[in-house]
Amino acid sequence: MTTPRSNIYQTNVYRKSSDDIWNCLTCGLCYDGCPQGVDYPEFVKEEREGKQQGDLVHKGVFTLLSDLMADLKESKTNLAESGNNDSKIGYYPGCLDFHDMFFDLDVDFKSIADSSMKLLEKMDMSAKMLQLKCCGHDQLWQGDTETFEKLKEQNTKLIKESGIETLVTSCAECYRTLSMDYDLPCEVVHISQLLKNADLGIDSNTDVTCHDACRLGRHMGEYDAPREALSSAGATVTEMAHSKNESWCCGVSTMMSCNDRSKALRKARLDEAKDTEAKVLITSCPKCLAHLNCMKTEQESVENYEFDIKDLTVFLAEQLGGK
Repeated sequence: MTTPRSNIYQTNVYRKSSDDIWNCLTCGLCYDGCPQGVDYPEFVKEEREGKQQGDLVHKGVFTLLSDLMADLKESKTNLAESGNNDSKIGYYPGCLDFHDMFFDLDVDFKSIADSSMKLLEKMDMSAKMLQLKCCGHDQLWQGDTETFEKLKEQNTKLIKESGIETLVTSCAECYRTLSMDYDLPCEVVHISQLLKNADLGIDSNTDVTCHDACRLGRHMGEYDAPREALSSAGATVTEMAHSKNESWCCGVSTMMSCNDRSKALRKARLDEAKDTEAKVLITSCPKCLAHLNCMKTEQESVENYEFDIKDLTVFLAEQLGGK
């Protein structure tokens, strides 16, 4: 049963108040709660500009890699070039290859790119894999606008040179960044928006629940597409106590602050998923996938989370039967 709206904005999983701008998750839950309609995440982003945050996860390695990409002339994904090079549709994998390098979670992040390309082919939307750099999402929200602008300039140039008319991404953060913080000469879509009306020939018959990534949901207002894609494939979607615009995020914002407080939020999220009795928890953000799987693994000795956690594209592609 959904928590009444009057209680949602009083919930504090951390059990601790803070006025530190670095503790804000920029998840956007405050959008609906503010009676004056203040865009607080945007305010936090501007306040962080030019400042330095020391509490970066994985010793800041992801931030360092993006910094290097901005400064090195030939820096791109190591995913194999594939697809139709003459297509006007481009698929941007984001930093999935780096997730595989540094997350030891028994999760194949590269499979998200492979699954996305396979699903696009199934929909007769053969795409080409775009060899771009990091979109700069984390740098922007960490306050490093200088690095973000470098990445934006370089990626925009490559996208223009590619000649594509539609840019598809499977990452919620990339979708938000490319749509709102870039000025591109092409349409940007999240792959779920293409999958929602697709006839994939799948009859999943699986009970699932959806974790709404904050960048796809509250930031971009897209809640229905992932659910419609799952329903079209024969899955039964059961909502968690907090879902859609009231959904809790994974607790790790822009690769910052993976601490006991963020773990408490992830633990609460997994408990909500468990209560649905779903077999699979679906998300459309690689970072949510990483952090929720990390907490699931960490809690195995004391909790019994029997459900799988999968990216939307991987869940659907696995059922194509190799077609």
